[in-house]
Amino acid sequence: MKSTVLSRELARLGATASNGRRDRGAVSGLLIAVACALFGGGAAVVAVTAVVTATGPNDSGAVLNGPQKPVSPTEVIRYGG
Repeated sequence: MKSTVLSRELARLGATASNGRRDRGAVSGLLIAVACALFGGGAAVVAVTAVVTATGPNDSGAVLNGPQKPVSPTEVIRYGG
């Protein structure tokens, strides 16, 4: 019964069964593309959030115990000795 209803609808639309399969394939491909975009976007958001909220070792200690005024780079980084 289901196949006759489908056949009738395809005939009404002037389509063939192979066009219906092709249309289903296009819809399936679109659904897969949307799902991949959603999962990929979600993974990217998680990764960016992890990087933004990450702190290095002793970051909080450096904030509390570090110099209170700016330090010249030559005092911190010594090149060649």
